[in-house]
Amino acid sequence: MKIIKGGVTAPKGFLAGSTSCGIKKSGKADLALLFSTTPCVSAATFTTNRVKSGSVVLCMQRIARGVSQGVIVNSGNANCCVGKKEIKDAMEITDAVSARLDIKKDLMLMASTGIIGRPLPLEKIKSGLSALVKDLSGSNGTSFAKAIMTTDTVHKEIAVQINIKGKAVRLAGAVKGAGMICPNMATMLAFFTTDAAIEKEALKQAFKESIYDSFNKITVDGDMSTNDSAMIFANGRAENSVIKKKAKDYFIFLEAVKFAAKELSRKIILDGEGGTRFVEIIVKGAKRELSAELAARRIANSNLVKTMIAGGDPNWGRIAAAAGSSGADINPWRMDIYFGKVLVMKNGAGTDASRPLLLDIFKKKEIEVVVDLKSGNKSSRVWTCDFTEEYVRINAEYET
Repeated sequence: MKIIKGGVTAPKGFLAGSTSCGIKKSGKADLALLFSTTPCVSAATFTTNRVKSGSVVLCMQRIARGVSQGVIVNSGNANCCVGKKEIKDAMEITDAVSARLDIKKDLMLMASTGIIGRPLPLEKIKSGLSALVKDLSGSNGTSFAKAIMTTDTVHKEIAVQINIKGKAVRLAGAVKGAGMICPNMATMLAFFTTDAAIEKEALKQAFKESIYDSFNKITVDGDMSTNDSAMIFANGRAENSVIKKKAKDYFIFLEAVKFAAKELSRKIILDGEGGTRFVEIIVKGAKRELSAELAARRIANSNLVKTMIAGGDPNWGRIAAAAGSSGADINPWRMDIYFGKVLVMKNGAGTDASRPLLLDIFKKKEIEVVVDLKSGNKSSRVWTCDFTEEYVRINAEYET
């Protein structure tokens, strides 16, 4: 596997375009389109929030068949909490795009991100569709990644190439997300493309496994979005032998999807709203994976832990308290805690770890926290970032 250039248009047969239709006050691109020249086998996962954007509701209905051909994305408006009109608006927009592309209506999906509670500026979006379709190009992968941004400070994309029985197969992805990121699922918006020929069930399984081990293992602030959507499109243009579940080629493909998903989820944490440090929380030695997961997520979402890291203060007591309040099966008298390689708590009691050494660890841009429960062989990992005053400022002024 090798990393290549091109973003979501690196795989054969994929085009992307973007334009500004006036949703964002800044005038920056706020409408994007990703399109395959041929229908795709497709799969997706969506937010588990009971309050869902109309764009999500429409996608969940259409993706059920496992076949689609593209997605239109608007940024700056969540198309959420404005009544059932939001579903009708999503349908009207996707139908209009489909007509311009001369494809079946139910092959076009939609994703939205931005402020909740405001109706989509339907006429502005519809008036921008001609320019959007006209901008479609195989070289606009990066433009697509930039157009879907909201509070992101950088665009996020990746493309890789693998070999499937002598055929070069490409897989690529683009994501947006910096805040309102919480596991289950924590993608904000993610779009993957591949020219691999693959069975529907094999694609669905590979994507599910990849999401679980990447986007569902990150958290910025513990708040789950109403719009989280992750989609993958496979158009078969690489003309490889069809990938089937559990075959050797499947695992080659799975490795590529997992790699791309992890890299993109890492980029989200590195761009966390106001974040200055990338933090990996590892809980190991648990009796059950659920216990490890509960403890890791509780630590990662603890405001006290996140502000402690922002201040560079190696207060391991906050780690212990968060783990103990997680609901996980923990024996506090057996628990060890490490900051990096340094043991700071052993069997429930503090060690004489060097304070200057710990302060140096907390000056680094990437920090590892390990909690060993010493009760079994199960483990879990969550990626997060610190909480700073900048996070508060961004979210205190988000609508204004």
